[in-house]
Amino acid sequence: MNLMKVFLVGKRESDAFAQEHGCELDDAGTVAILERVKRGLAADGRPSSRDLALLSFVTLLSAQRYFAHSERLLKTCRESEHTGDYGLETLVPLIDELCETLSFYAGIAMAERLPLSDSASVEVLTNRLFAAIAVHDPEHVRRMVADWQDQETLAILQSVARDPAGYEPVFCPTFRQFVTAVPQTYCIFAPQGKYWGADEWHENESLEDNVARFARGLFRFLAVAKKEKFKGFAARLPASMSDSIERLAETTATLLAGLNRIDPASSLCLEQPIGEEGWKFEWAGETIFLTAFGTCYPEKHPRNPHGFDYTYFFIQPDFVLRAHPMMSDENEAKTRARILANFNKHGMSFSNENKRAESERYVRPMEAMDPPIRWWDYLPQ
Repeated sequence: MNLMKVFLVGKRESDAFAQEHGCELDDAGTVAILERVKRGLAADGRPSSRDLALLSFVTLLSAQRYFAHSERLLKTCRESEHTGDYGLETLVPLIDELCETLSFYAGIAMAERLPLSDSASVEVLTNRLFAAIAVHDPEHVRRMVADWQDQETLAILQSVARDPAGYEPVFCPTFRQFVTAVPQTYCIFAPQGKYWGADEWHENESLEDNVARFARGLFRFLAVAKKEKFKGFAARLPASMSDSIERLAETTATLLAGLNRIDPASSLCLEQPIGEEGWKFEWAGETIFLTAFGTCYPEKHPRNPHGFDYTYFFIQPDFVLRAHPMMSDENEAKTRARILANFNKHGMSFSNENKRAESERYVRPMEAMDPPIRWWDYLPQ
């Protein structure tokens, strides 16, 4: 049994199971299950079959929600020299650590600067918990989905399930749709990325209310991305907001101006010379790059929303971009050239030759060498 593969398949199975059985969990619900399992362990240190099923489900679903990769420890944890590192006595400390991390994420609120935590990442903790489960009861690992279907186990999970009408970054429609579009792009880094989606745009709400909801999700994303190595945050707006390049430029300006008005760090970036080299959009104390996708673009354009009838904005903080070894100072120019060449090879040409300023790359013109789209000319005075 290849545990690395079981972990990766188990993540997808937990997600599908949660959708089918109405037991999608947020951070708070996950912590509630973990605390329940810990109370059961306090009796004799050995998890019951039901507690083990609860623990494997929330471990894998947490790994899925935070895009945890399988670590090499899953290849060695059952070897005799390593099994002692993943004994039953490790369960309670690992559960405590995962509760600490998820409680930190659940408690993130807008502030002048992103909150920091010394707790371990979800990726590290879910790998270690899964190793302990597999070492303790390999038979359960072989039949996990069947054990989750136990009626009492399912009832416990459903009792703490998230409100399906509420916003959760990896269960929301924006995310579900965005990740199906990722494989269609020719960006060489996109398929390996970890993404979150923004809350939905509500037509019956004001611009300010919609941007405020986006902002709360964006702030949470920025805080989580530093620890979990996320890549980007997608926001979905009505198709009409990009039915022409001029409209997309206006929407870009409107969105960034709205975010700037409620920036917890009170950035003055929009008062600076936006069209000059060196300018960057700042929010919550972090510099950010924005990519606009619009319905105005034809199918073979790099900024076409890949068949979806929506306007999309993809937000990437610089700390994410700079963390990738291929985007280091000495590699950035070569990497960007590779990305451009891959798009051009597939008939989706674009060029940065006449777009030196970063702001000139937010919204792309129809043709690669057309003049930059000056979206900042649409900013409210």
